[in-house]
Amino acid sequence: MDIIFYGFLIGCFVTLIGGGGATFYLGVLTATMGMSTKMAVPTSLFIAVFALFSGFMTQLKLKNVNFKIGNRLILAALPGIVIGTYVGQFIPTRIYQLMVGTLLTVMGIIVLVKKIRGKKQIEKVDENSKVALGFGFLSGLMVGFGGLSGGSATVAGLSIIGMPAIKVSGTTTYILWVLAVVGLGSHLVAGSPISYSAGLFLMIGGIIGSILTPLVMRLFDPKKFNKFLGILMGLVIIYFGLNLIF
Repeated sequence: MDIIFYGFLIGCFVTLIGGGGATFYLGVLTATMGMSTKMAVPTSLFIAVFALFSGFMTQLKLKNVNFKIGNRLILAALPGIVIGTYVGQFIPTRIYQLMVGTLLTVMGIIVLVKKIRGKKQIEKVDENSKVALGFGFLSGLMVGFGGLSGGSATVAGLSIIGMPAIKVSGTTTYILWVLAVVGLGSHLVAGSPISYSAGLFLMIGGIIGSILTPLVMRLFDPKKFNKFLGILMGLVIIYFGLNLIF
């Protein structure tokens, strides 16, 4: 029951913020269940694929997904995954973490300041923004380099261009689901070991959390919740950035 509860909490958080799912599942599998990293990484992607899909379908029903910009970020992320996979072996992990961590921290502060100041939210997002594409590429690099969650970079990019926080979480859920499918597929092709039985309970909790969270979000005032969620997203981005630095 504890594992299902952990999965539920992760599912709620990932759907609310739009990132960090595979990373948190990885932490539970290694720290709580004592699974080796070699098996935990593909297992966490296996869990994330189904949990994110259920959250994505709920967000889709609530019309919180911007497919046009989401697909653009996915296309930008795919080469990032490939480049990150191969270039990562030549770049010291510490240098990479400092670079990405610093960028995310700065972007998180920008998002936080914008939300606290309470500037009018841009309802019509610039769907051709190169800024968002840059963060999509960075998201792919983070995934390809070492299984790092690319959700924080995606959330930062979408928030910077002015997308409402609720749509940020919905669109990011869609993007991360596609990236998780690609990542899981590459592990399956490579023959990576996956513990389906261990991942099942986390998956059940994750699916429940990812379905219930968007439905609960509807009960709150959209404008007030957008500001609260935006501030929370900024803090989470800063957290992930500082976590990489320190």
